[in-house]
Amino acid sequence: MAQIGVLQRPAQPSGHDRFAVELNHVRKSYGPDGNGEVYTDLNFQLLRGTFVALEGPIGSGKTTMLNMFAGIEKPTGGTIIIHGQDITSMDEDTLGAYRAKMIGLVPQVQTLVPELTVSENVELPLLFAKVPRDDRRRRVDEVLDRVGVSGEAGRVAGTLSVGERQMVSFARALVNDPPILLLDEPTEALDPLMSEVILGLLRGDNMTAGKTIFVTTHDRKVTALARRTLRVRKKIP
Repeated sequence: MAQIGVLQRPAQPSGHDRFAVELNHVRKSYGPDGNGEVYTDLNFQLLRGTFVALEGPIGSGKTTMLNMFAGIEKPTGGTIIIHGQDITSMDEDTLGAYRAKMIGLVPQVQTLVPELTVSENVELPLLFAKVPRDDRRRRVDEVLDRVGVSGEAGRVAGTLSVGERQMVSFARALVNDPPILLLDEPTEALDPLMSEVILGLLRGDNMTAGKTIFVTTHDRKVTALARRTLRVRKKIP
């Protein structure tokens, strides 16, 4: 079972206009009997527009927390409120539409469609959001240029290197201009040059400025950029 100490405290009265994320008595467990406890009672808030890093050992629940923020995994109990909306009470269709609008996700395991081009992969969130075709093309071109991979727009995603795939995933997360960015180990396994590009985007590029950024990481360069760092520890049985 993981524990989080830095921000764990009793839930406070909600100030939905101030908080990007609020967790109230959140529990998470796995297994048929619920014996695989990850979190037992999480209570904290993330202010809008802040950059928060989450550190912890493998198996401590970092990715689980990020996935709960994104609505990919549901908590076993408690509520998660994103920009004033309780996502734990949403049905799957409502949650999917809300996530497409509010969340930009860069997963640790890349989910690009290998048969599609870079442009087509980045365009996918706009298709789901039913953005008009001309607007889609303009926004895809803009974000690829800003992230620095416009020259790869026509390449099939399956031919990209690890670093290139990470940059394309970052572009896809930004294309809908979501208020919240969730990144799972964004610099892991990248060469120093690609890591610096990611760090440059996180330092406050115009495309990330003002957004709430939540990053799981082991990279001290990432935590150095964060406004605050949370640390989870895995409880030894």
